[in-house]
Amino acid sequence: MSSAPDFRQIAADHGIELDKDTTMLRVSGADAEYFAATARDTSGAYWMLKAPRRGDVQMLGRQEKLALDFVRGKVPVVLPDWQVHTDKLIAYRVLPGVPAAEIDPLMGELIWRLPQRVVPGTFAESLAGAMVKLHALDAGAAANAGIPAVDASELRQRMKMRMDECNTLAKVPDLLWGLWQKWIDGDAFWPDRVVLVNGDIYHPHLFVDADHRLVGIDDWSQAEVNDAALDFSLYFAAAGREALEDLIARYEKAGGETWARMADQAEMYYWSSPVRFAAYAMKTGDVAHLLNVKGMVHRYASMLEDSGYLD
Repeated sequence: MSSAPDFRQIAADHGIELDKDTTMLRVSGADAEYFAATARDTSGAYWMLKAPRRGDVQMLGRQEKLALDFVRGKVPVVLPDWQVHTDKLIAYRVLPGVPAAEIDPLMGELIWRLPQRVVPGTFAESLAGAMVKLHALDAGAAANAGIPAVDASELRQRMKMRMDECNTLAKVPDLLWGLWQKWIDGDAFWPDRVVLVNGDIYHPHLFVDADHRLVGIDDWSQAEVNDAALDFSLYFAAAGREALEDLIARYEKAGGETWARMADQAEMYYWSSPVRFAAYAMKTGDVAHLLNVKGMVHRYASMLEDSGYLD
């Protein structure tokens, strides 16, 4: 599907009658997997509507539903409650609060709802607490429930394999490749245990109240049993190193298990973003995505050179 569906019709087909006021239907938030819209129904309730772009996304939806069912009620925030789940539509009531940030559809940059000079303590504290609860869940039970899982002993080997695949798709510049190799070879980066992660802890998915306290987490499509540092990587990308270190300190204080180079590990997942994108491109087989791997590799190499990270 190359263009957004008629959400009014597809909602009606699934028993949701939308408000006739066209301004109450906002097509937005489309990503690589779903077309998305928020809408008000005739009773005044607000919905998130998501339509899969491709057939393979339907399997991702089933995996996400498993994660939602496993986590619901075990963490101190609201999760999406899918009231419709078919191959054509996922629909659930909009989470309480507002996103901590939104993605500008034209520029691709974050539009912040949080104060930016200093991260509100209520936000960082509540997010750290929710992550501690999530990471403390029984990883074996999560795997038995059908949630994808990787052993701690496999983390580096899987990443190395994906790096090689990325390098095959698009030759990685020496500076970036060298950083990746130092990461793979550095024992201190890698944890000796895995936990259930959301995998996409990103400000547009984090819903906050008027006091900037986390009240809901949207999007569990990347949930799996994996490295806890993954849940800090996109937070670093959006908020920076100082905010990352503050969040990890709060996480540790709340009972989360950390290690000396956890912040470095989270940052390295950011610098290896092209690896994850290359794996995704190969999974979809989309020619446009495959061609974009080269551009992404060179963009991150350029950012690395400008960052002074290796100085």
